Amino acid sequence: MRSVLALVFSAAIALSLAGCPAKPKPGECKSSADCAGLEGYGKVCVEGRCQECGADSDCKAGFACKQNTCVPKPECAADADCPAGKICQAEHCVEKPAAACTSDADCGEGSCEGGKCVKGAGRMGAVEPACADAAAFTILFGFDQSTLTQQSQGTLQKLADCLKKAPAKRLRVAGHCDERGTTQYNLALGSRRAEAAKKYLADLGAAAKIDTVSFGKERPVCTDSTEDCWAKNRRDEFEVER
Repeated sequence: MRSVLALVFSAAIALSLAGCPAKPKPGECKSSADCAGLEGYGKVCVEGRCQECGADSDCKAGFACKQNTCVPKPECAADADCPAGKICQAEHCVEKPAAACTSDADCGEGSCEGGKCVKGAGRMGAVEPACADAAAFTILFGFDQSTLTQQSQGTLQKLADCLKKAPAKRLRVAGHCDERGTTQYNLALGSRRAEAAKKYLADLGAAAKIDTVSFGKERPVCTDSTEDCWAKNRRDEFEVER
């Protein structure tokens, strides 16, 4: 009788044990609920382990989830995320290093020294005396003409060479005419003259952004009604911005 009772009791214990799920080991989980009461472990169940996070949403504001750990969000992921003058390195915005350059044109407001852009350095000091006076490059045209003469082409070649040595941010070409003809006609003629010089300089590889404007007959350098005076007014003038 005793043996029978012992067998029944053992069977009941075995059945009760079989009906109870096994308790997870510390740090292991089937759901985040298993992590809630554990000390020293994260509160999010990720692939069977209690972790600090499984996604950015599990972290507080300003933090992101990396390798199941909440870490401060990176300051940047690309240069575009940083303010002007800074670049993105190792997820932090740092001062942009001095840029490599081959001429002052690569350096904006600075100048190119030893292959690097130097801020605040004066660029006019690099301009040769022969290149400093834009008025020296004024070219003249024949009556009712916008075609460049051989002499004008030579002058523009010198201007292009100067711009290659000391590049400019902008070059403006202003076309002018003599007093004969209507205002509208001379504005169009002055525009053709300015465009002719612009195209020629561009073909020569002049290092500058070239703009054109026409003043027609409104800004003469000479007001006498003589052929000599008219010839001086049929011109292109240049303005160089460095």
